[in-house]
Amino acid sequence: MAKAFVTALLGLTLGAAVTATTGAAAADNPSAEHLRVRTLTFPYDVGAVFVMPHEKVPIAVTASKARLFSLEAKQGALTATAPNRWTWEAPGTAGRYTLEVKDPTGKKAFDFNAFVMVPATEVQKGFLNGFQIGSYPATQLGGKPSYVAPKGFIEVTKDNEDTKVSPNFRLKQFLTKQKAGYPKYMVLEERLVYVLEAIGRHLEGYGWKADDIFVMSGYRTPYYNKLLDDTQWSMHQWGRAADIFLDKNKDGNMDDFNKDKVVDRNDAAALAELVDKLSKAPELADFIGGVGIYAATAAHPPFVHVDTRPWKARW
Repeated sequence: MAKAFVTALLGLTLGAAVTATTGAAAADNPSAEHLRVRTLTFPYDVGAVFVMPHEKVPIAVTASKARLFSLEAKQGALTATAPNRWTWEAPGTAGRYTLEVKDPTGKKAFDFNAFVMVPATEVQKGFLNGFQIGSYPATQLGGKPSYVAPKGFIEVTKDNEDTKVSPNFRLKQFLTKQKAGYPKYMVLEERLVYVLEAIGRHLEGYGWKADDIFVMSGYRTPYYNKLLDDTQWSMHQWGRAADIFLDKNKDGNMDDFNKDKVVDRNDAAALAELVDKLSKAPELADFIGGVGIYAATAAHPPFVHVDTRPWKARW
């Protein structure tokens, strides 16, 4: 039932919609105007990027040279390198900084927040400013660079936790659930947010939208991940994974996604199949790595794990 449901509806949403709006396609489409930070082109006009102190960040607008955009960064050092291209050197102090891009008429075109992270070198005995991080694995599984410990951590406060990291997701949705006061610290990869926005866009053909995606678990510190008795190699620790389910009415339970009038593992399976099919689209092939299906327990409803590891994993 789940497979037939997804296969029938996927044809309505996959293809042109992906090609028109995902970052890779936008970068190759000269008529598209999107913001590119480093190598990622964002198919939306509000979001966030995460940088290290004094990092030199290449920023561009994918527009023709005939349409000159302007970039305003009130802090840090900004250098224009070409029409619609800049290098921004981030401030040396951790915090949230605004990057505002205006179109040739002076109208705001892109409104992004840059979070300058606290260097991981400031973690002492597993703690950062009183917040318990724990320890990342001393060696990388299979020598994969994906398991190198993060270089820095986003400082989350009561003042910034509600910041949008994309049109439909906020910083606090990815914050670890371990109990602690503020400030708290986390890692979040821009590519994960990008993937969730893409999933949300394709849910529209099913009667759901990105705002209906509930992030049950985002970032986990190694300390908290160990408390959960999860694998020490969990992608959650690198801010590359999210456990999600659909919750349109915000009741804390998975919706009947496959519309068989029963909420169970089959709904997670149907959602996972959608994510798997999206991972095969050329524009998303390098973004979706792991997809896992989980049945309900007394502690949680059925859900889907999705991550951005650079290799395929299904379970």
